Amino acid sequence: MKKLLFSMMILLPFALTGNDSVTNADLSRKLDLIIGKFGELENRVSKLENDNRKVKEEVREVAITAREAGVNLAIPDDPEKKNSFFKDLRNKLNSEGDKSSGPWARVESWSKIRKNQTRYQIRMLLGDPHEVNLSLSPRIDQVYKYSGDLNADGKQDLGIVNFYRDRVVSFTSPH
Repeated sequence: MKKLLFSMMILLPFALTGNDSVTNADLSRKLDLIIGKFGELENRVSKLENDNRKVKEEVREVAITAREAGVNLAIPDDPEKKNSFFKDLRNKLNSEGDKSSGPWARVESWSKIRKNQTRYQIRMLLGDPHEVNLSLSPRIDQVYKYSGDLNADGKQDLGIVNFYRDRVVSFTSPH
């Protein structure tokens, strides 16, 4: 910022004396334009500095929270270990998101499923399915699928509930 101000102060006299027939009104107008641009630049710089301050504060808060939780956020230097670290971190974050995405992710919900329950009862137990398919099997007309990475291994766990005439005929828990 100081360099910009210094360079403007040096170049301003040359810019102003370049024309022989410059009136005071022209000089005043040009000076007003330069001052206006300078003010805009100051506003942008102060906004960027403020944003930077906010980001640093958020990073500090996350580091404190991680330290309190006993999480080690040290990123390895070795490229192979670094890739593994980020892959594990991504899997854990995705898994936490899937675990909190509804009652279908809990073992207790799946243990309450019984044959002959209705679609409505299943939706009340597990929540809305992620996918609903029709089946070609003669004893299954509709299939509810619930999927997500529940154990942070990077693979999708799949829960399936099969219906025939609006009643559960079979199911497979993702656990």
